[in-house]
Amino acid sequence: MIKKGSKVKILRPESYWFLYTGTVAKVEKDIKYPVVVRFNKESYNGVNSNNFSTDELELVS
Repeated sequence: MIKKGSKVKILRPESYWFLYTGTVAKVEKDIKYPVVVRFNKESYNGVNSNNFSTDELELVS
């Protein structure tokens, strides 16, 4: 189960962080992309977090 503080790998192919590992910052309910993931690496425009659905994430141990 994905919860706050979990390490996850991104499986969304069009994402800047595809196959990169990040930390779950927040998990919400009843929205399309409920999981906020933060990364150490910033994207080309200085963003270091993004929202994902649970099926676009893989839990890393």
